[in-house]
Amino acid sequence: MLNEQQRKAVAKKNGPVLVLAGAGAGKTKTLTERIVSLIENGVAPQNILAITFTNKASKEMKERILKAIKENPKLNFPILDRGFEPTISTFHSLGVKILKENSQKLGLTKYFSIYDRDDTKKVLKEIVKELNLDSQEWGPKKIISFISKQKSNFLNYKNFSKTVDESNFFLVTMSKIWEKYEIKKQNDKALDFDDLILETALLLENDKDVREFYWKKWQYIHIDEYQDTNKVQNKIAELLTNPETKNIFAVGDEDQCIYSWREADLNNILNFEKKFNTCEKILLEQNYRSTKNIIEASNAVIAKNEQRFGKKLFTENEAGEKIIIYSAFTEREEAEFVAEKAEELSKKGQELDEIAVLYRANFQSRILEEAFLKKGIPYQVLGTKFFDRSEIKDLVAYLRLLLNPESQIDLKRVINSPKRGIGKASLVKIFSGDTESLSPKAKNGYQEFRDLLDYLNHKKDELKASELVLKLIEKLGYEKQAQEKLEGDLVERLENMYELVEFAKKYDNLEDSLEKMIEDISLMSDQDTDEKKKNEPKVRLMTIHASKGLEFETVFLVGAEEALFSPQEIGLDKKEFDTKKEEERRLFYVAMTRAKKRLFISWTATRMVYGDSRQNFISSFVEDIPEHLVEHQGSFREDNNVDDVDMWDLWDEF
Repeated sequence: MLNEQQRKAVAKKNGPVLVLAGAGAGKTKTLTERIVSLIENGVAPQNILAITFTNKASKEMKERILKAIKENPKLNFPILDRGFEPTISTFHSLGVKILKENSQKLGLTKYFSIYDRDDTKKVLKEIVKELNLDSQEWGPKKIISFISKQKSNFLNYKNFSKTVDESNFFLVTMSKIWEKYEIKKQNDKALDFDDLILETALLLENDKDVREFYWKKWQYIHIDEYQDTNKVQNKIAELLTNPETKNIFAVGDEDQCIYSWREADLNNILNFEKKFNTCEKILLEQNYRSTKNIIEASNAVIAKNEQRFGKKLFTENEAGEKIIIYSAFTEREEAEFVAEKAEELSKKGQELDEIAVLYRANFQSRILEEAFLKKGIPYQVLGTKFFDRSEIKDLVAYLRLLLNPESQIDLKRVINSPKRGIGKASLVKIFSGDTESLSPKAKNGYQEFRDLLDYLNHKKDELKASELVLKLIEKLGYEKQAQEKLEGDLVERLENMYELVEFAKKYDNLEDSLEKMIEDISLMSDQDTDEKKKNEPKVRLMTIHASKGLEFETVFLVGAEEALFSPQEIGLDKKEFDTKKEEERRLFYVAMTRAKKRLFISWTATRMVYGDSRQNFISSFVEDIPEHLVEHQGSFREDNNVDDVDMWDLWDEF
């Protein structure tokens, strides 16, 4: 059943709509029902587009929509089985789709490669070496960050190079690096993640025919998590919206905008009504996730922000348990408390995979892991991605070469994997076309490599995706090596390869199955690989950023200290500091609203940060929580008044 505000959003068929959906307010349900309602009211399914931010969210939404359509007694759409269905996609997947459909206009092959972050790092390291630059000063992380920021602000290399001040050594050098990077991508027939968005926006902006084609194709546009859009994504949303009908349905929550470091722009959602001045704004404030205590506490925290619309969540759920504020002297004591409490809850019947430990920074996970290991409690650190494993990246590189033989980055990765006697000198000769001067060993190895690719090329059209992966593993000899040596590492690597075979089975019955599989792998995000495995319940440890969109029965928010939840940049003016501080508050709010029944917030008087012991004060965000909602626990403190605590007395006490 939909509540009144949800029904209002679903019933609004035409024109621009902004739905401000608070945490746990059923936005996915509302968005799903809205799309079904459009179809009920005569809109062809294929004329509907919905854009999300993760493959996981896209998949879940698509499944829900198709299920709702097929089960709806008012609808009967056998055409869904023939591909006439709504397009549910991430921004990046949509970019791939549009760029592939217009690849000739852009001088690309339909099977262009997509650089992941490691690919980009390798290429940039090569460029820095070619330009004789200091590799310490010009590290790939620094370069990637700079280029990504320009692209997120709608600047490609061509436009950026026109703005470079020739007297500025940094910008001139960065321009040279970027230019070479673009050339290498062109030679590889490749794009990186940022290109998928930027090139799509530029194509839509500069080509009226393309723009009008998609206006006709997608007459109703839906954007999920609008607060997370950057300048270019916002531009795509606007360009895809027909200016005559303005049928755009944006769903988001300004209170959950926490990705400014990815160039997410809060102003996109705050100014939506100005851009679409006939917009109807609808607030979804009823929370279905959390207890009354958690909702009241969360409202109190976020209410202090000024850059917001002023939603106030409410719930009909029970009051629930009080929020535990735990004060520890050290991070080790804090970690032991979390592990002990998790063990206690587990013994009382709490499922381990319904427990999450959230922290502000990745370095906080180490001491927590130690505590869980000591207790023997199974846990998983979110962020260790299956597709980042070297053996999986090798297999994927082979498969990408079958689609795009010009990809030098993939060729370099696997030409000598497994070992074929092809060193760096031999590789230079191969790339220059001088294979005749190769040593006999290298020549044989190269021929073996070419034979393998030729064999796989012949097989790729007759084998299913999973069969092709299995054949590749067999031909590379990994099965034989593992059986002969029985080494733990080799066996584990082989097991991971078999897991890729299982993954590939999902694509076996699809047209262009290999292409679709490689595309999905290239666009995986952290949350997309965070799938719960049956019979393996584990406590999950993750950053607050990684937890967005998730929910758990029990949440531990650790490290609730002023130093951690405060702008880290040096030299900010007051306006910049206040803006950053509001995002930190939103981050804290996101962490709190992940909890359904129990919320534990802990802080430490001292914490080791990169080898230095630092004294702390409790975060001011914690102090915004009304006292009647909390219970104080901890080894040295019963109250929540920071001013009463003398840190030097604490040292004497311990």
